[in-house]
Amino acid sequence: MSLLSPSLLLILILSLIYGTLFHLWRGRTWGDLGLFLLVALVGMLVAQPLGTVLGLNILKIGSTYLLEGTVLAWLLMLAVAWLKG
Repeated sequence: MSLLSPSLLLILILSLIYGTLFHLWRGRTWGDLGLFLLVALVGMLVAQPLGTVLGLNILKIGSTYLLEGTVLAWLLMLAVAWLKG
């Protein structure tokens, strides 16, 4: 994945959307917004090699595994919100 690839741009956009939506749902402070944005990005990035290993091509755009990325990003944000109390 190159630095300015379409896959990376899609991952960044989806991470911003997911983190913002989660903050609107569960966030309390501006710090929560930054945390959820970071966690969503980590979830989307970690899910890409995981999608390659799992080999599911259900929701894949180019080389971006949307299903795995979305599920992992939301699970990680839920876990962080739960850990924060």
